[in-house]
Amino acid sequence: MAIGRRDLLKLGGAAVFASGASSAFAAAPAPSRRIIDVHMHAYPAATAFENPIVNPITGARSPIRNGAEHMEACIAEMKRWNVVKGVVSGGDGDRLKAATDWVDRDPTRFLAGAGVRGSDDTPLPPLDTLRKAFADGRIKVLGEVTSQYAGLTLGDAKYDPYLALAEAFDIPVALHTGSMPGGTTFDPCCRTARARLGNPEYVEEALNKHPKLRLNLMHAGWPYLQETISILMVYPNVNVDTGAMAWLLPRPAFHDILGQLVKAGFGKRVMFGSDHMFWPDAIGLSVQAIETAPFLTEEQKQDIFFNNAATFYKIAA
Repeated sequence: MAIGRRDLLKLGGAAVFASGASSAFAAAPAPSRRIIDVHMHAYPAATAFENPIVNPITGARSPIRNGAEHMEACIAEMKRWNVVKGVVSGGDGDRLKAATDWVDRDPTRFLAGAGVRGSDDTPLPPLDTLRKAFADGRIKVLGEVTSQYAGLTLGDAKYDPYLALAEAFDIPVALHTGSMPGGTTFDPCCRTARARLGNPEYVEEALNKHPKLRLNLMHAGWPYLQETISILMVYPNVNVDTGAMAWLLPRPAFHDILGQLVKAGFGKRVMFGSDHMFWPDAIGLSVQAIETAPFLTEEQKQDIFFNNAATFYKIAA
């Protein structure tokens, strides 16, 4: 989920997603299982946060004041929940540097993603910049790609050279899909954004132009779940992550979505991703959302938490 709607979220706009959600988010010790979080966000160290940061679901207040403190708090939460790897992309400012700063802080824990959009206010980075970053191993993921917020789909011609570059370097792509926070299209950053553009069916042209591409549909395309399932059926090089719906949606609603994906036979293609944004404690909320799914076997949980991402992102076990 993108940072541009920060004021909406801080004012409680995200609570619309959580209507009817349980408030009983009991603390739990870190599980013994290893976890990979494929959907994390970094902000430039000097970025000032509203003080206090209040979790829109739990109401928990955080003393985090800036991007640097946010990074440290996220690392602490990762250690608490045994999240041993994280794929992190920048959510504001110099997005590439925001992500690589986290890698510099803990190179064994993080993989940097290139957060890109392609709008007038957030133009795509120079292709040569990404080429060098891919070649040097500084950036290992193209994404989060927030084309929907730019009023575009991944099939737009402006993304073709970037997808071709990712394909050439065997770099996976992580694409924002599904919905957006309320009011997004009225934000000056995103006047051309449209809800329909989050439908995963729009990725087909890009997948056929770039057949070697590995693509993660972030947020699993929700609420366009049937289209997500259709894409997963046709394209074996596509995975999904759980995204913010794991902690922003009422838990029964999230379990219903996850259950449909698993019952459709795609338990090996679902990856854990917290999309914690400003709120490090959302990492734990997302872990609990998977742990409490009554229909998942222990094997399925371990696939979602670790194995599927290790395979898709080629992370050594």
